[in-house]
Amino acid sequence: MRTWRLSVKVGDLVRDNHPSWMRAERIGVIVGDQGPGWQASLNRTFRVLWRDGTIGNNVWDYDLKIVKSP
Repeated sequence: MRTWRLSVKVGDLVRDNHPSWMRAERIGVIVGDQGPGWQASLNRTFRVLWRDGTIGNNVWDYDLKIVKSP
């Protein structure tokens, strides 16, 4: 049985898809793969450099939507 996973990777341009950010569009670039999340072996966490210059740590793959992949 295969499970579907969002295939984001370092270098991808992404948009924050988390419900708490729906009013403000957050766009960023994945700058690091932090590996499997501490509670869910099927999901991964990433470091994201957001457009405003902040770094998001431990951003879950399911909270990201690919805008453009190199």
